Amino acid sequence: MNAIINTKLILEDGIIFDGVLLYENERIVALGKAGEIEIPADAEIIDAGGLYTAPGLVDIHCHGSVDALFHEDPKSCVEHFLQHGTTTILPTFYSNLNTEQILEGAKRVRELDPDGLGKVLPGLYMEGPYMAAFGSNQKYILWGGEIKREEYQPLIDALKGQAKVWAIDPAREGVEPFMKDVLAADPNAIFAMGHSVASAADCRKLRKYNLILQTHHGDSGKHPGRAQGTIGAGCDEYTLANPDVYAELICDENGIHVQPELIQMVVRTKGVERMILITDCMPASGDYTNNEADGVAYGPDLNYDYEGHLAGSHLTLENACRNLMKHTGYGLCHAIRFASLNPARMLGMDDEIGSLEAGKIANLILIDDTVRVHKTILHGQTVFEA
Repeated sequence: MNAIINTKLILEDGIIFDGVLLYENERIVALGKAGEIEIPADAEIIDAGGLYTAPGLVDIHCHGSVDALFHEDPKSCVEHFLQHGTTTILPTFYSNLNTEQILEGAKRVRELDPDGLGKVLPGLYMEGPYMAAFGSNQKYILWGGEIKREEYQPLIDALKGQAKVWAIDPAREGVEPFMKDVLAADPNAIFAMGHSVASAADCRKLRKYNLILQTHHGDSGKHPGRAQGTIGAGCDEYTLANPDVYAELICDENGIHVQPELIQMVVRTKGVERMILITDCMPASGDYTNNEADGVAYGPDLNYDYEGHLAGSHLTLENACRNLMKHTGYGLCHAIRFASLNPARMLGMDDEIGSLEAGKIANLILIDDTVRVHKTILHGQTVFEA
């Protein structure tokens, strides 16, 4: 038995000050106020020294660390993010990968020690293949042509149960049969509105296919208005209007991906239950040209493609939490929820991870009030300590 004492427990909707948490055999056993939780005499005591204990963070949209891509080197990526408190990650494969690269990358992810670091990777986020053929790294996108069953079926068959999320363009011709075939193989698969200029009506038509997520809100493309002087309703507006849809947000230090006022509006509109913080982290290439002449502002935690345009970030999720607090005034409890319980719930994994509850997996982090990670516990084992 392990007992974390002298800690503040971050719960789904509040904080227990002067708390205690017990865990054993990979599971949380009990938690509550000091004096109300009986600590076994033989328990190993972890004195948090007043730090917060929070659930391990859940990043559903992450391409890799600053040094490597998940499809090439999942081990080093996992080791990097564990140091930053992320205990559950969906490696994200982009539309610049061909079939062979996707299948080889998925195999590498599956083969990561399932009793060790593999516990961090429960599935994949397919950012594509059938989004609109625009966005970052445009000249490398390989899935911009006609949607053909003979091309996508091998992916569906091989990734059944592993691909948790498929990002698509709701306006793309032929995307509906693809969605049907994905769900025929895996009824639990989730679809996200990815790079797209689809209308809200296009999105609404596909709602029945478990279209419950929007890829990085505010940064996926805009639907043009119906006529001069009008504003179009597209994926962003559909997401804001539909209470069942989760919105991903990239919250960088300078509010460049999504400006602070827009972050505030999205959080207030969606409410605390449908917000998901992501990193969209990419390796640093170092060969971009800062393209401020085209309206691209520089950010120290952002990534840029070969043209100097935004292409994900160099964020870690605890920093995204800090940035959200900075830009919105929301507190630590909400920021942690956006990066733990909400993504876990969207994935249908909240019975096991995402919050501090007896019976759940002991994925835990000890953090200070600036969300700096002091300790990461994965399935009851300390894997990082500052």
